[in-house]
Amino acid sequence: MGILAAIIAGCSSNNNPVAPPPPPNTAVSVYVDSSGGFWRSQVDASSYTNFMFFSFATKDTTSTGVPKVAANYWDVGFRREIIELNSGTSTNDSGDCMGTDLGAVNFFSVSRADTAGKSWMADNIGYFIDNWYNYNMQTHQLTNNRYVYSMVDASGQHYVKFRIDSLVGAGMPPSMGTIYLSYYYQDTADSRNLSGTILHGTVNASSGPGFFKFSTGQQVTPANPATSTDWDLEFYNYNVIQNDGPNGPGACLAFFAFTTLADSTNLAGFTVQPSDAPMFADAQSSALTNWYDYNSQTHQLPSKNHVYLIRTGGVYHKVKIESYYANIGGVPVSGHYTFVWKQL
Repeated sequence: MGILAAIIAGCSSNNNPVAPPPPPNTAVSVYVDSSGGFWRSQVDASSYTNFMFFSFATKDTTSTGVPKVAANYWDVGFRREIIELNSGTSTNDSGDCMGTDLGAVNFFSVSRADTAGKSWMADNIGYFIDNWYNYNMQTHQLTNNRYVYSMVDASGQHYVKFRIDSLVGAGMPPSMGTIYLSYYYQDTADSRNLSGTILHGTVNASSGPGFFKFSTGQQVTPANPATSTDWDLEFYNYNVIQNDGPNGPGACLAFFAFTTLADSTNLAGFTVQPSDAPMFADAQSSALTNWYDYNSQTHQLPSKNHVYLIRTGGVYHKVKIESYYANIGGVPVSGHYTFVWKQL
């Protein structure tokens, strides 16, 4: 059995949905008649493969794919730590649900007046490996952070650690020039051992996307990247793209190792993939994407307690994620959201 079958609670799997869609009408919503009144809802989003879609109109989970004019359209989708809104790259029913992050403000003090003058965000694809450079706004130059990442390759069977060392000949987007990598690829399936000789690779992305496959250490040219598992990373337009869910059929997942297990100059110092380290796919990104903090000691995801505004048509709601865990048999189980909300 591959690595992905053992990904820990709190992590995301990138597998495309293979099971039937979850049933509607499974949320628990309770009206709290205090502080002006609000709703508290609970959604089981623990599936690694399917989103649970929530409708403010029905105060319950609902089915996706129905027209927005129907009574049971969805507004917010939950799957593990991923939260998407019914808009942009997430919608399949012409949704116009957009959001904005108000930060850690008092939920009860937020009113309709707070919707004025805000920038509203539709969903787009969020790339997990997005912290690999610093941008100087004065010189418009990029400096590589040289941070260390680990990942599971497109096969879902082999661990990799890598670092983006430099870009040579980079130009205006989308041209990234030639990307220089240092990496280690574990040949043994499911082995978390990442000690060994560090190898080096290059990817030319100066005139279009550049694709790299760690098992061969070579740049590759897949005939159709959207249907091919013959690549692990794509470099294009200053994005580092994993072969997973929204990008391809691969099983890639990545872990940002720098903050807890390595330093920015010592790739060799990260020698073992921790069994409880959360790994993340690229996924749809919404105004609520960064709702959590990551606790590197417990590997849990506590809420930032930010308040979000969600707009669909002329209707506004305020939302705050309270918890990502449910007490089941005396054990905190991830993927179970509790959130408070109210129409403004």
